[in-house]
Amino acid sequence: MTGTGPPGAAPPASSPARMLGRALMRRCPLCGGRGIFSGWLHMRDRCPTCSYRFEREEGFFLGSYAINLGITEALLLLLGILPCIVILASNPDAGLGPVIVGGAFAALAAPIAFYPLSRTIWVAIDLMLRPAASHEPTDRD
Repeated sequence: MTGTGPPGAAPPASSPARMLGRALMRRCPLCGGRGIFSGWLHMRDRCPTCSYRFEREEGFFLGSYAINLGITEALLLLLGILPCIVILASNPDAGLGPVIVGGAFAALAAPIAFYPLSRTIWVAIDLMLRPAASHEPTDRD
């Protein structure tokens, strides 16, 4: 959907499932526009399609850091802690080299890999809780 309304007007509300689906595809959760990232770790300030400002207030993306931390901790649990428990329960003298490598991989790679998804998911969650209004904060507010 591209600018169907007057400039500055919020696009029509989408369903929560649709917003989350767009977020998982690294698109604008509000309009589905592409190109909201200029690199893997840099999200644009506004959607190039609907001009929605992603950071609605200072500190807005703190929630995305919490999402990223949760995903990382879950992977660390699955790739490091649970295998360690299973291996040591069956053989207390077993080597833990592969488990340590798996845990290190989860701890180092997951935050970088899931960074863009955590940001778009957080924008989608925020839009579900506080739908976009026709007047959103601007650089002048």
